[in-house]
Amino acid sequence: MSKGGSILSYQDRESEELKLVNQWNLKFKEAMIHKAPWTKRWLTYIDAYKGDYFKNKNLPDYKSNVVSNYIFSTIETIRPIMLDTDPTFQSIPRQPEGMEFSNDCNEALRYEWDREQMRSKLYRELVNVLVIGNAVFFISWDAQKKEVQCIPVNPFCIFVDPLATCFEDAEYVIYAKYMNVVLLRRMFKDKADKLHGSQINYSELVSGNDKNSNLKNQVLVLDIWTKDYEVEEQINGDEKITKSKYPNGRHIILCPEIGVVLSDTASPYEDGHPFVLFKDYDIPGVFWGEGEVAQLLSPQIYLNEINNCIIDTAKATANMPWIVDKNAGIPFGKITARPGLIIRKNPGSEVRREPAPQMPMYVTQQPEVIKSDIHYISGIHESLRGDGVTGVYTAQGILALQEAGQVRIRLKVKLMEESLAKVGQKWYRRMKKYWKDDKWLLITKADGSYDMKKFVTTTLNYDYDIKITAGSTMPVNRSAMLDLMIRLAQTPMPDGMPIVDREAVVQYLPEEVKSSMLRRMKGQNQNLAQLQQAVQQMGKQMQQFMQQSEQRDNEQMNLIQELMTAVEGLNKQIIQLQDKHDKIENERIQMEKENKLRDESYNKGFTDAERMYSREEQPISIKEMEGVADQRLPEEILTGLENMSDDELSLLLMENPEIQEILR
Repeated sequence: MSKGGSILSYQDRESEELKLVNQWNLKFKEAMIHKAPWTKRWLTYIDAYKGDYFKNKNLPDYKSNVVSNYIFSTIETIRPIMLDTDPTFQSIPRQPEGMEFSNDCNEALRYEWDREQMRSKLYRELVNVLVIGNAVFFISWDAQKKEVQCIPVNPFCIFVDPLATCFEDAEYVIYAKYMNVVLLRRMFKDKADKLHGSQINYSELVSGNDKNSNLKNQVLVLDIWTKDYEVEEQINGDEKITKSKYPNGRHIILCPEIGVVLSDTASPYEDGHPFVLFKDYDIPGVFWGEGEVAQLLSPQIYLNEINNCIIDTAKATANMPWIVDKNAGIPFGKITARPGLIIRKNPGSEVRREPAPQMPMYVTQQPEVIKSDIHYISGIHESLRGDGVTGVYTAQGILALQEAGQVRIRLKVKLMEESLAKVGQKWYRRMKKYWKDDKWLLITKADGSYDMKKFVTTTLNYDYDIKITAGSTMPVNRSAMLDLMIRLAQTPMPDGMPIVDREAVVQYLPEEVKSSMLRRMKGQNQNLAQLQQAVQQMGKQMQQFMQQSEQRDNEQMNLIQELMTAVEGLNKQIIQLQDKHDKIENERIQMEKENKLRDESYNKGFTDAERMYSREEQPISIKEMEGVADQRLPEEILTGLENMSDDELSLLLMENPEIQEILR
């Protein structure tokens, strides 16, 4: 029973695998049918880019088949402009603690960009972006090399949910490819006995669309990344918990033509599928983008037809037919288009050549009209190709024209940088999950030299949003920018310093001069740094000396201040004593004056009184009276009389009438 049970289990497993293969083979056919119109157009666009589409091999020999491929010229003008420099990564932390490690993440992403040679990969894939409008990159982790890989994928091999408008809302993504059966057996040893080669049925899945390459050794493999909503129940104690069986999606690898499931696991990546789509023109609501050839194909076809018609007409009119009478005596084949040909004929016969008709002017003008249409449709004008423009001769004028002509290209660059940001985001997630040990990164400096820096994996503990600096991949007119930087370096600011430093000028020098110049500047900067360090050290010593001197001066000033304060106090006391002394002295002098005046008044009054008394006893003669009359009263008596009131003066005069005579 156990043996029978194991056989039954094996049969059930085989049945489940076969059911899974049929299910996804059906979805693969549905996605292929939905994509078929795009695939057909893409094949036409690629042939037009290469020029094979316009070559008509069934034309007769006398018909011209010249192709002036403006599609190729337009695309190859846009391609170098879109990726003139490497993109500049910006790691924006989602937590404040990750801000200090942002620069380390940027350096790690630049190191990975150089290690994977992404510049050359992206430059090659820009052909697909511009021709068919789409390019796809596959970002995965190589467990053997322990490296993140960014692999360009053929857009013909990608099939998505017919209702999808982008990778994010696609229910499934299928990467279909043919693989050698020997390689496949090495990768899946447990399925090796079931694997065998089969013929190629889908030539568009083969590089170069060659279905005859390695016909019997190829196996069609579907690499499927799908959203799976299957759930499973887990018992946790007394309760049942329903969980998603494939939280990040499901990854299935199978061979639909031979009915073998190679692998069926949960997606190892948190972001589900590992694909990023690049577009030239993004059409709203449509999964696939559109390229340049879709709009340029029609005018290119008519331009080739008109050019060939003009060439055929030129050939015919340059060698018009001859009209020769049968009896002219000229053998057949003797008349050629050789210059200076001499023809001998019989008399009376006619030998003449038909005149060439004039070609209409609109025919000769039409190629220029179509070329102008191609320029306006593509947005690529003559100024971007370096051709001169009438009336514009200055470097600034030419630069302004080139910048104006890059408007359409800037939109393409913006879409490309958004896709590069998605690549960087997936790349960082692979680093965060699989980088377990510290790494040494090779850093390229601005002067072209290299340096090693240790990257600590604890930096990856934080989440970052990866952005691309807008316009960082756009080209720069170095000659014009160098002239601008030189003028800015010669323009001083109000503080006397120039607007830009010399390093900004060196950035726009030619590469062969720039690196050596930066190295010399680095050596000069080191010497300058040492000199500045010595100056700073001397400045510190001088500052310490000045501080000590200032401290001593402060102590002396404090002592002088104290002495001056004491002197001011003494001066105030002296002034107070002087004022007090002056006051006492003034009082003494005033008192002496008053005493003297009182004594003098008293003595004089007493003398006058005695004199008057003696006169009362002896009669005064007229002569004495006249002498007395001639005498003036003292000023003090007059002042006293003036200060008397009228009553007092009347009383005095009544008692002494002689005073009245004296006053007269």
